[in-house]
Amino acid sequence: MAIAKIKKIEVIGLEKDKDDFISRIQQLGMVEITQAQQENQVPSINKTSFNLVEIEESISFLSGFKQTANFLESMFSMKPWVFKGRITEIINGFDYQSLIATLTDLRKHLHHFTQHKDKLSQENLLLSPWRNLRIPIELIHNTNSCAILLGAIKNTDLEKLLKRRVKENIRLFYEIISQDKVISHILIICHKKQQGELENILKEYNFSFVVLGRHIGTVEERLSEIKREIASINNRIDEIKKDITCLAQDKLRLMIVHDYFMNIKNIEEADKILSKQKYTFCLTGWIKAKDVKPLENIVAKEFESLAFFVSEPKETDDIPVILENNSLVRPFEFITSIYGMPKYNEVDPTPFLAPFFFLYFGFCVSDAGYGFLLALLCFLVLKKVKMGPQGKKAFRLFLYCGISTIIIGALTGSWFGNLFDLLAQNNSAFAPLKKFKDSLIILDPLKEATRLLGIALSFGIVQVWFGNIVAAIGNVKNKRYLDILLDQVPTLVLLFGLTGIGLTFLNLGNKNLSGLFNYSALAASIVLVLTQGRSEKGIGSKLFYGAYNLYSALSGYLSDILSYSRLWALGMVTGVMANTINLIAVQFSSILPSSIPFINNIGVLKVSFSILILCLIFVGGHILSFMMNLLGAFVHPVRLQFVEFFSKFFKTTGRPFRPFRVETRYINFE
Repeated sequence: MAIAKIKKIEVIGLEKDKDDFISRIQQLGMVEITQAQQENQVPSINKTSFNLVEIEESISFLSGFKQTANFLESMFSMKPWVFKGRITEIINGFDYQSLIATLTDLRKHLHHFTQHKDKLSQENLLLSPWRNLRIPIELIHNTNSCAILLGAIKNTDLEKLLKRRVKENIRLFYEIISQDKVISHILIICHKKQQGELENILKEYNFSFVVLGRHIGTVEERLSEIKREIASINNRIDEIKKDITCLAQDKLRLMIVHDYFMNIKNIEEADKILSKQKYTFCLTGWIKAKDVKPLENIVAKEFESLAFFVSEPKETDDIPVILENNSLVRPFEFITSIYGMPKYNEVDPTPFLAPFFFLYFGFCVSDAGYGFLLALLCFLVLKKVKMGPQGKKAFRLFLYCGISTIIIGALTGSWFGNLFDLLAQNNSAFAPLKKFKDSLIILDPLKEATRLLGIALSFGIVQVWFGNIVAAIGNVKNKRYLDILLDQVPTLVLLFGLTGIGLTFLNLGNKNLSGLFNYSALAASIVLVLTQGRSEKGIGSKLFYGAYNLYSALSGYLSDILSYSRLWALGMVTGVMANTINLIAVQFSSILPSSIPFINNIGVLKVSFSILILCLIFVGGHILSFMMNLLGAFVHPVRLQFVEFFSKFFKTTGRPFRPFRVETRYINFE
């Protein structure tokens, strides 16, 4: 059963039992609570006063001061695991509010000092070009008869400015305080009567006026003072960071507090959607059929005053969907979930896509060495890393894909490319290994590329046909027998005829059956033209849409089949890349040592350097090839499922089952 049977439940009880019952339902995680639609209900009252946002901000702040994560933590962003039995103990013994208050103060101080440091750094940047200015800053102001101007100007504009002031007889004194290849920082002193005229001219030459601020002493003295202030601020910032780092050890407890209160808040939110009267409440929701009896027993045992009712869902209900497959197929639910969920009364595509995706992934990578790496990596992660259901599904999926890759790689003779061949050529001790590898080969992609292409296209023919068969299975499930007769049957007959015509054209089929193929295609085409527009009004519209759907079927079948040639291309590319990496590794390991005189003259050093170069290029090249081919081997088979296969029968109109259960953001309970 790919889609689990769902039941509707209704629980009616006394107000005094409501909180305990909701909490118990959350612990069990069996029921998806639905929104009550009754009016004139008793309003819910929030009983908690905690601030989740405040706790989240504190956790985020502490995250910047945590210890360096190990490889697995950084790679998989693992949540820490905490025993449920310790939660209450941690909550009761932890004054999280004092911690948050302390962190808030430290954060404010850190922000204040950081801002002040940035301000001083900006001032240092402004004053640095004026370091050689000899006049104290407090004396840089206009006098009764003179005006003092500071600013920056391009060197080319400075030359033009000096010529302009001679031409217009503007008397001034200037000094270049600092200069680089582009900009000059200058001091200008002029008579006050000519200040306005001079400023207008300066603006024409894009002169940037500078004000050094209100300080006592020279610029050099102020820069020294800024340096001392920044050093003092840095010391203070370091002290604050040390204090925060000491508090970071409480981050785990703070995360536990957050997730604990988050679930209490979820209980309050669930309370709001119940139907309530003054002394009673009513909870309605969805539950898996196989969980009804266990829940009913729990209710009868723990809540004697509750009434428990079970009913079948109606066709008009928005029934949630739970995919329920055996252990072999379950990892492939990860693929289905990417695309979307089927409707409750439709077919789950997971069991049908599983063998195809398994085969296609191995076909695309087609290297047994890469398969062993992938399978080993996924096996170790599943054994060593605790993760949620989706994570387990994903890594089990890739474990299966690694096994598929080993099988296809062995059958096509690729083990890190032609590594075994190279080893046997250089050392006869590896000859049995090469012999074993050769004994498993049934097809060499590099020598039989056309045959490999034919196999890839055959996969397409089989899966496109199978997609229409799955559509018929869905129609049988929903008793749409007329749709099978008018849609799937003529479509399959058409595909049979077209496939036979194509094989006959390529001299691959029995020519004596060409008449059967032709008549099958013709008869199916007539039926499709007459039936595919049956939902339209008017004979003209019916025939038009029938003809259009026939055209779509003909062109779609051809394009769908050709899409499977990507399997052939990816299978070819993997072997070529691996062989090329091996060739580069061997060539460079012999060329590079010989090109360096010192190394070339010392035999032991030359051999050691050659081995080092060989290993670096081999390992680095194959890791890169491994990652690139894995990406392609996942994306393209997924696309084939979504576009060429799902389009025949699958519509994502369902929604996933979302049980009311204990949820966590930062930790995992065990």
